[in-house]
Amino acid sequence: MTEPENPAANPGTSSPPKRGNGSILAALAAVGVAVLAKSKAILLALKGLSAGKLLLTFGSMLAMVAFEAQRSGWLFALGFVIMILIHELGHGYAIKREGLSAGYPIFIPFFGAMIALRGQPRNSLVEARIAIAGPVAGTLAALGATTLFLVTDTRMYLAVAYTGFFLNLFNLVPMSPLDGGRVAQMFSRRLWILGLILMVGLFLLYPSPQLAIIGVFALIHSLSRRSAPQGPDEIQVTQRDRVGMAANYFGLAAFLTLGMLLAKQLLGKG
Repeated sequence: MTEPENPAANPGTSSPPKRGNGSILAALAAVGVAVLAKSKAILLALKGLSAGKLLLTFGSMLAMVAFEAQRSGWLFALGFVIMILIHELGHGYAIKREGLSAGYPIFIPFFGAMIALRGQPRNSLVEARIAIAGPVAGTLAALGATTLFLVTDTRMYLAVAYTGFFLNLFNLVPMSPLDGGRVAQMFSRRLWILGLILMVGLFLLYPSPQLAIIGVFALIHSLSRRSAPQGPDEIQVTQRDRVGMAANYFGLAAFLTLGMLLAKQLLGKG
């Protein structure tokens, strides 16, 4: 970063000041020097706080809002991007809670957003907790938008809620690099078969393309996986942990499906 040019660096290039202005200019120069010195200290402090990365987050966030606004309007674009931000912050919170380091969210048009994980989760349970935290936070954000719709009767909030339910359900597809793919590796074949049965039953009651995609990949996983992950650190992961995570995963998928279909139905009535 270049420092601002010193106003006293080019002496003699201007006409002499009128009588009586010398003391004023001297005072202004002194203030200028003091401001520059303070500014340099502030910049160094901000650099220590990773201000550049923070600016990148907000800059990319605003760029994505502007991009989405071209298609859906500013209000929806803002709600949409906030929905994604809350999803990513869910990951960030879980990463910090597991004692790992998280980067700042970066927004990318057409893609969504991503948050860097610095370090390696010690086992599949930790990785699954981090992965599912995003959809959980995103679901809460979608419920918040639904509440705003119920209070204000503004359809834009319902549209944001529908998008939130849809995006977080899509993220649960058990395929890398989606969140569902990172959760899926924790399950054994028996858990996948059980979950697949639940998905088929829910699909028969509430047909949904997204649920069908999850079901197809769940079938692939159930056919390809014979046992849960193995390794020294996996000893800490109990069968109860695996069953509990499977219940959270499939339960969240079912809830998001119902929320998405209900929001779609209400939008159709408007």
